[in-house]
Amino acid sequence: PAHADIKTGYLSIIMDPGEVPLEEQCEYLSYDANQWEFPRERLHL
Repeated sequence: PAHADIKTGYLSIIMDPGEVPLEEQCEYLSYDANQWEFPRERLHL
């Protein structure tokens, strides 16, 4: 399906280390420490 082709093409643009090094790509990712980090005491395995 064409939709899958578009998605694959989009991901290859984002994750193609030949175009932009992965280290540089990481700088463009949004990260909110308040949303993703929590105290070790709250971690229950």
